[in-house]
Amino acid sequence: MEFLLFCLVFVSAFLVAFKPEKEKLASRLLVISILLSMFIWFVMTASMLIPAGNL
Repeated sequence: MEFLLFCLVFVSAFLVAFKPEKEKLASRLLVISILLSMFIWFVMTASMLIPAGNL
């Protein structure tokens, strides 16, 4: 999953560097990468944030 995040960020950087007209797409990919990172963090830490006994 982290490789997917790396690829999204790399493609975003590539688009900004070599195809400036695709900047909107690059921004969307970057936002998707950030949201996916936050989702992964939440899924991995959900048991630490909300203990199972308190649900």
